[in-house]
Amino acid sequence: MSELSILIADDEALIRLDIKEMLQGAGHIVCAEANNGLKAVELAKSFAPDLAILDVMMPKLDGLEVAKILHTMNIPVILLTAYSQTKFINRAEKVSVYGYLVKPITERDLLPAIQIAYARWREMQAVQSKLETTQQELHSQKLVSRAKAILATREGISEYEAHQLLIHQAMDQRITVVKLADQIIKTAE
Repeated sequence: MSELSILIADDEALIRLDIKEMLQGAGHIVCAEANNGLKAVELAKSFAPDLAILDVMMPKLDGLEVAKILHTMNIPVILLTAYSQTKFINRAEKVSVYGYLVKPITERDLLPAIQIAYARWREMQAVQSKLETTQQELHSQKLVSRAKAILATREGISEYEAHQLLIHQAMDQRITVVKLADQIIKTAE
């Protein structure tokens, strides 16, 4: 696994120190440390870590709220807690965390959790990217289809002929078929 830049947020200094030593020993960089939730958000904005490790119970803003904010910043989160109650786990599930570890944390638990969490986050990034690409392709296909229908009606030709005309006009104007389709639709409205 590659070296990650990691933010640690826990209100207990000794726990932060233990986690920091584990992470550095494994070759990761601790880019920032916070003792409360608000500071964690501020540091995440400043340092844009690859991953954040947050205690659930922190002053000013709890780890679950911070995780929700970091999710919007596209930063994966692993939560640490002394609580393994269902209500915390259910809340954690709703804020899109990638791991949930119950204290006391050992290196044997933490390092695999980081590796798995980061791998799942990267998979989600790939899925999100593919989704955005697919949505754009679908939008483009809809534009071209609509422009073909407009051209076919306006010119009194088949959709196939309208598609060929669209391609040739786009080539003549040195623009994409999608851009030409968009122009045709706008002028027809």
